[in-house]
Amino acid sequence: MKHLILLLSVFLGLTFTISAQNISPVMSNSQYSADEIYFRFSIKDKNELVSITRMISIDNVKGNVVTAYATPEQFRKFSALGYSVTRLPNPGIMTGDNAIMTGPKAPGSGVIWNFYPTYDQYVQYMNDFASNNPSLCKLINFGTTTQGRQLLMVKISDSVDYSRGKPRVLLTSSIHGDETVGYVLMLHMIDSLLSGYGTNPRITNLVDNFEIYINPLANPDGTYHGGNNTVYGSTRYNANGVDLNRNFPNMAGGDHPDGYAWQPETIAFMAIADSDFVMSMNFHGGSEVYNYPWDTWPRLHADDNWWKFTGREYADTVHKYSTSGYFTDENNGITNGYAWYCVYGGRQDYTTYYKFGREVTLEISSTKNLPSSQVYKLIYYWNYNKRSILDYIEEAGYGINGQITDTVSGKPLNAKVFIFGHDKDNSFVYSHLPSGWYFRPIFDGTYDLTYSCDGYNTKLVNGISTVKYQTNRQNVQLVPLNFGVNGKTTSGKLNILPNPSSIQCRIILPESVATGYSLDVFNVLGNKVTSMEGTENPEYPFINLDISGYAKGFYLIRFMNAAGNIWEGKLLKE
Repeated sequence: MKHLILLLSVFLGLTFTISAQNISPVMSNSQYSADEIYFRFSIKDKNELVSITRMISIDNVKGNVVTAYATPEQFRKFSALGYSVTRLPNPGIMTGDNAIMTGPKAPGSGVIWNFYPTYDQYVQYMNDFASNNPSLCKLINFGTTTQGRQLLMVKISDSVDYSRGKPRVLLTSSIHGDETVGYVLMLHMIDSLLSGYGTNPRITNLVDNFEIYINPLANPDGTYHGGNNTVYGSTRYNANGVDLNRNFPNMAGGDHPDGYAWQPETIAFMAIADSDFVMSMNFHGGSEVYNYPWDTWPRLHADDNWWKFTGREYADTVHKYSTSGYFTDENNGITNGYAWYCVYGGRQDYTTYYKFGREVTLEISSTKNLPSSQVYKLIYYWNYNKRSILDYIEEAGYGINGQITDTVSGKPLNAKVFIFGHDKDNSFVYSHLPSGWYFRPIFDGTYDLTYSCDGYNTKLVNGISTVKYQTNRQNVQLVPLNFGVNGKTTSGKLNILPNPSSIQCRIILPESVATGYSLDVFNVLGNKVTSMEGTENPEYPFINLDISGYAKGFYLIRFMNAAGNIWEGKLLKE
């Protein structure tokens, strides 16, 4: 075995160049953490990362240079691959004290958000936001971390105590505990929405027409790893040494792609994701780029054009209000996740695939954890990004939306909204209860939508057009399957061939049909468009149905024998 070679620099902050199989996870230098090894190495081809990403937490890829984190155990496994490694100072251990809190004791008008609060002050701030603005802000404690710290978010809306069919948007930051710029920006965002309501027209419109949920600190154990009074010593991982942004179920990697049990923080976020967020933003640091799905797959999301449009909108607005060179990583500030590097178990893909939402990862600062000499820059990052964040929230209200209800009772429905020839990989959406409203952000175009719900006839609506920054309101009523049956129950499903069809279809009769029968065809409004009666011919146990004169759409075919037994089937006329 080769001896460990340390190339000590005379300048603080330069790195150690070492052989991967010989690195010691414990370093005496105060810039290095014994809990997390932060390092870089080079690859020849990005395809190498597909397997490497399952072993360690890749942090950034620039050309063929990769930076990553690993626990000591993860690093031992990575060592077997034989890469030459340069160890780097951990981002959470920067020169200077990052934070004895120097701001006011409570948030309010005039706060200059250029400091990191202590953990206790953070909790107090979140409580104060709600208690000082009870008609607009509600505090939600949605879980507890491994070390017992609170997972907090606020809901901001003019209907804060109930839901009345407005798009829900989630902003969350610092799932990696040492990426702390977004943490303060989210506190600033809460303050701005509350203090600007009633005086700033744009903010007032957002609070009146959206439900905005903000979680400034997703990994408080990591951020306050060095103690509740400072973010100095913050770590990427949670208290169990798990990267929370690799700990979510993944469509390609399975329920536990990182090999760890779901952490308390992960379980809490999976539960809150059931709140039907239309769109969400996950703030990170270490780069400056708008990262959109998918992270897992090389194939593109069904709404890839929409993602590129919203990404370009975000980055171009940042460029307009920032200094030259800011937010220009990858494709001048935007990237498809997989094109940058592959990730399994990220929250972005989990939310987008499993919860039918739209989540983006915002890398907003190349420096993850600002040292005390640079915390004044927090105000700069806020001024650079605040308009772009508001743009993104507003996008949740554009596209196609409306309310889906029962045509008989008028009650709201939890229905699936699917776009023919467009949706794939769970890109469809659902209407939300108790309101019955759905929201489908989408790029400019003309689309054919189907609305379906268990116990109801599916409805097809053709030719719905969308234009950027506009809303096409489509309220839909669905007809119950048993509408107009006079209490008769269904005995089974009809076999209809071909289906879909455009001219004629054949209805295969069920077995043991009595001598007489009736057949009725209903459109999606419940209106009967065809009715016939007859007797079964044993040599030809089917009925040919001419549909050439039918309008395009879905139809319910109901067959009843002489004994009153009913069979039903759905037919799509192309």
